[in-house]
Amino acid sequence: MAPSRISFLLLGTFTVAVLVLQWWQHAVYPPLLWGILFAVMGLSALAMLLRRKFLMTVFVIVSGITLGLAAVARTTHVPSPNTADWYATGENVTLTGVIRDEPDRRPMQTKYTVAVESLRQDNGTVQRTLRGRVLVTDRSRRMQFQYGDRVEVFGTLKKPERFEDFAYDKYLSRHHIESILDGRSLRPAADRCDMLPATMRLRRGLFALKETIEDRINMLLPEPHASFLAGLLTGSRRGIPETLTADFATTGLTHIIAISGYNITIVTAIIMSVLFWLPIRFRLLPAVCAIAVFTVFVGASAAVVRAAIMGTLGLFAIHCGRTRDIRLALLWTLAIMVAWNPKYLWYDAGFQLSFLSVLGLLELSPFLKKPMERIPDMLGMRESLQATIAAQIATLPLTMILFHRVSLIAPVANVLAAPMIPPAMLLGSIAVLVSTITQTGGRLVAAGVWCCLQWIITVTHLLANIPLAAIP
Repeated sequence: MAPSRISFLLLGTFTVAVLVLQWWQHAVYPPLLWGILFAVMGLSALAMLLRRKFLMTVFVIVSGITLGLAAVARTTHVPSPNTADWYATGENVTLTGVIRDEPDRRPMQTKYTVAVESLRQDNGTVQRTLRGRVLVTDRSRRMQFQYGDRVEVFGTLKKPERFEDFAYDKYLSRHHIESILDGRSLRPAADRCDMLPATMRLRRGLFALKETIEDRINMLLPEPHASFLAGLLTGSRRGIPETLTADFATTGLTHIIAISGYNITIVTAIIMSVLFWLPIRFRLLPAVCAIAVFTVFVGASAAVVRAAIMGTLGLFAIHCGRTRDIRLALLWTLAIMVAWNPKYLWYDAGFQLSFLSVLGLLELSPFLKKPMERIPDMLGMRESLQATIAAQIATLPLTMILFHRVSLIAPVANVLAAPMIPPAMLLGSIAVLVSTITQTGGRLVAAGVWCCLQWIITVTHLLANIPLAAIP
């Protein structure tokens, strides 16, 4: 069996095994199961000396299943007296920890992800050297904290619950958050340290850059256009009106404001279009650099980095022509990320959309090449539209499943809205950069952004109000 076939079979089996194991998660699986798997692997390995293809296939499949079980067992969380969620019983506690993710600032509250170090219960008992992350909600907002700050929080600690049709507990668990705290008091820790490690200082700077970008967008555009552009460029969904969010869901366009491989696809399509006069091989390096700059531009969060990796693979999928090699690279990337955290595959919509976007570029884009020949190739927009539509088609079924509705109008909405997304992102980025030099110039560029966004908003609103636009 060829090495490439072995890789496809091993990685494919591993991924499918992890996907299925979301319904059978354990930190410790039965010893008998491990014994059977290792026995089959051992016998198959010995029998492979006979050069039987079937036995090689059995060995690879069982190896993939074994690796899948090991990955799930390694990452399955089990509450213990040394973890914060052990004390999530709905009682008041005071915990001390470090903010380990970007603060989620909203009009009425701010949410902080705190890595817990110690916890004091109401009865005075102190638990030290704790592990685990807690999502802290601060409604008072008396003080603004940043990533890396060491804080002391008082409030009610409890476990997240599922509400309506949204598995909130699973949604948080993908970031290793197993408990939530409604903070009544949030203040700097008494023994806080202002000297942060270099990596934390870098991330803190990137998050500050992202907040600066969002502030400039708010300065350049009115609502809801400002929040919409922030969603396209940074993945932020703060401030987007509920009516507009509902219209996006009805028309199957919600994925455009979630940072995923789709957004990265648009970035690469823009660069490839702008540099249309260069041979393809000379456009690849600027496109990869653009992905790196965009990743830093929006804060370099884990979700964005994953999307950037997927998007880079998508770029090579379109322009390198070695489809088989790109398929294998995509599968390796998927398997490594899933091995690191299986919950990306189970509960992370952005990760799922990223993978499907790249898969669409790889498998669907070639079929769109001939129909797209009827479109004038002005400034490379044909190529941009081809990539956009391929990603849209690939992600459409998942968006329908995620939002529990079938949008009958989605194909029309995507075709009408897709052409305006690349220019909106390009002009939006230019407007932010120009505004750092001259605010007047930034507003002039932002006028073009407003037109693009207004087209998408108008189309979305009109189509969402058509009877039977979506079926629950």
